Amino acid sequence: KVPSSILGQPTMANIIGPSYWSTDEYMQDGFIMRENMRSRTYGIAAYVPPTAYPRMLDTQIFQELLAQGNVDLTLDIVPVSRRDSMKDLTGMLNVIMANAIYQQEKDQTFQLRENIAKYNDIDNLLDEIQFDENRVYKVVTSMIVWGNSQREVNHNLAIVQDLLGNENVGVTPYNKRQKSGFLTTIPIGARLTTVEDTYRNFTRKAVAVLDIARNAAGKFNGGIPFGINQATPSQNTEFLNIFGNETHRPINYNMGIVGEAGGGKSAANKIKMAREISILNYEHRSIDPDGEYVLLAKQLGQLNLTITPNANFIINPCALSLYETPLEEETATDANGNPLDIEEIENEIKQGNDGRQVVTHKDGTKYVQQVNITQMIANVKGFVNVILTSNSAEKGMNVSEEKRLEDAINAVIDDFGITINPDSLFKDKAGMVDNMYQNRMPKKEPTLTDIYRQLEKQNTDDNGHLDAKVERLLDALKLYLRDGSRPIFDGQTFFGQGRSVLLNDYKYVNFNISQLDGTLKRVAYYVITQYLWERWMKNPAKATVRKVLDADEILQFIDDPEMSAFFETIVRRDRKRHGSITWLTQDIERFKGNPKAKALVTNSEFMFMLATKPEHRKLMKETTNLTDGALDILTGNPEPGEGILRVENESIWIRTNPEDFEMDFVESNKAVGQARKKRQEIGQLNAMLGN
Repeated sequence: KVPSSILGQPTMANIIGPSYWSTDEYMQDGFIMRENMRSRTYGIAAYVPPTAYPRMLDTQIFQELLAQGNVDLTLDIVPVSRRDSMKDLTGMLNVIMANAIYQQEKDQTFQLRENIAKYNDIDNLLDEIQFDENRVYKVVTSMIVWGNSQREVNHNLAIVQDLLGNENVGVTPYNKRQKSGFLTTIPIGARLTTVEDTYRNFTRKAVAVLDIARNAAGKFNGGIPFGINQATPSQNTEFLNIFGNETHRPINYNMGIVGEAGGGKSAANKIKMAREISILNYEHRSIDPDGEYVLLAKQLGQLNLTITPNANFIINPCALSLYETPLEEETATDANGNPLDIEEIENEIKQGNDGRQVVTHKDGTKYVQQVNITQMIANVKGFVNVILTSNSAEKGMNVSEEKRLEDAINAVIDDFGITINPDSLFKDKAGMVDNMYQNRMPKKEPTLTDIYRQLEKQNTDDNGHLDAKVERLLDALKLYLRDGSRPIFDGQTFFGQGRSVLLNDYKYVNFNISQLDGTLKRVAYYVITQYLWERWMKNPAKATVRKVLDADEILQFIDDPEMSAFFETIVRRDRKRHGSITWLTQDIERFKGNPKAKALVTNSEFMFMLATKPEHRKLMKETTNLTDGALDILTGNPEPGEGILRVENESIWIRTNPEDFEMDFVESNKAVGQARKKRQEIGQLNAMLGN
């Protein structure tokens, strides 16, 4: 019976044998494979012509091709015997010699020089082969590009051609030879005489460089061992160095770790932190919303501060700190508007009376130092705004409230006798501070209580009536005073007896805020971040120290305008402070239509992306610009710790490699950790009984 002509109606052949491979005169550059009754897969077999290879090739390009997720790539390498190699090369030498004689007779100098160079190269190769120091291989680079439609497969082939074209590599389809190209590319070891013209000669060294599998490895740039490569046969160790080295510095030193719950984000960061602290001598400070890093701090013999609503610790958001700018960045002009040179600017600052000072660091560089009063005022304003906006029913300060708060802060600063002069932060007498003798004792810090009282004083009339326009500010601050229910931000900064307010004696400090809830947790996160930025990251004494701020679950606060603006300041400016921020999140939904969240990704040269739910695939692709091949790995139920490490736009498929002793602080789930210890104890007992 004649099959129906209705579009989409299956033929008898479809029903009897639904799977097939087909190409015809109408599809000379492609083929179709029917996998089932409902879908077709289109493919184009292509290859790199012998004359389309460049003299030099960055073989990482092959990993970019495979990462597209729609390309299969094959290198067919055929060793040539010494006898055949010498025969072919001798024939080439005879042809080149004949051409050279002809060009010399015709005075074709340019072509003659080129042929002489070729002759010498082949002659040297012939000598190496004769003494078994080299070998010739016939090689073809073939590929199959796939798509779900004719249009899609052509589009994918164009992308492949563009990617290889950027490396000066040409690609062309197996025109009228699609079946031969298909059989050459699929891994069945077929070598067909119909495509012999697609092979070209390679030396042993060239073949070694062209190894597709081993070129899945990342570039070694020093640093710490971070994970095991899942794409290379040798499963080599991949290293991570966020600060770079003498010969190469990244654009920025920031790193993001993104993935669903249970994917291994915290474990990966703990491994990174422990190894950077112990191997590279970096300093770390972590803000810990869930108590993840307490054991890490204890295991490393460093400091864990568990912040509770009634803790003895005080983190003062009103503290003032010194600020430095390189002298060479200062600009000034004379009375006639002519620019001054560095030496003249230095003399002007020293002779001036604005309070700024010029200081010289140990490496000889000079900086202009001053008290950052403007930043302190901005910090207190931010603190109050975070308190207000933590209640969804409230808005941030209006213009009137902001002006009143600023007036109160300025009055407090004046009462303390503090100016931009660094000397104004100290008393004119010596004494003991934190069990250390100092020639000049520091003055006490302004506090929230000081500002609260000044607000009341400035906004109360002669009859004792308080201006209603300041009531919202006073209500916001009242809870956070020493006699309120959240007193940990009012008073002189204090982290325990014998500890300095800057905590400079520690390589690692963890701020555990897991016991705080709601608004207090949000405010604490902001104040601690602010403290670490102003008094640790920007601390002149730490100018040459490599510093990493670890901010866990940062995206839960990204919609707060005050906090998001502050985070953006850190990610954009920490490089100048020899600093880095490592941010972690499982809240992938926050990236959706959120430019503030995406700014974190844009300003992070290092990303480690772990397990991702299939429903988040499109969002991750839009946010991180991962290829389909990489997303297949992330959405394909990878093991914990397995993901894509992106280092300066180069993606590597790895799995983190915690050692047994590191598992004591890496494992977040206590029940899993205890079960692991029991297994170890049973294993040790069995080993003893066996002996």
